[in-house]
Amino acid sequence: MRGDIPVVTNVRVLGARTLRARFAGDRRDYDLDLSGLIARSKHFEPLMHDAETFAKIEIVDDGLGVAWPVKTKWGRLDLSGSTLRRIAEEQLPMSGADFSQWRTNLGLSLTEAAKLLGVGRRTIMGYVKRDELPPLVAIACRALARDKHLLAAHYVPVRKAARRALA
Repeated sequence: MRGDIPVVTNVRVLGARTLRARFAGDRRDYDLDLSGLIARSKHFEPLMHDAETFAKIEIVDDGLGVAWPVKTKWGRLDLSGSTLRRIAEEQLPMSGADFSQWRTNLGLSLTEAAKLLGVGRRTIMGYVKRDELPPLVAIACRALARDKHLLAAHYVPVRKAARRALA
């Protein structure tokens, strides 16, 4: 990383629209599926049906991004390291431990997390024990952690019941 900017140190093609990338300061590789980006962006349209060109990806600008040997009306066909890193992080599976950390970071009780995600309290307790949560739950959790307005719009605090004093 250069400050807050992710620097790509290694990139390798795995398939027609998938690759493995490593970023400076990380001890792990990230497997990325770029098929959604390619399908939904006119900029990346040249890669849609051309696995051979996709395979010619290279690191550019001292690791600040990656590029393909394609010229478009917008310039070279490239992707910033920041965008690549964001996609990589979004595609990581979320474990029960990650879910517990998410709940702790947002200061949510089990009941508040259940209400926020539209599931029962038992389901929340089950998530904590899972190796991998359903992708939709991971997407929702990451979005709520990232966007404080989204969280504020859907969070419903749960009042703790007052304990009755024993007489």
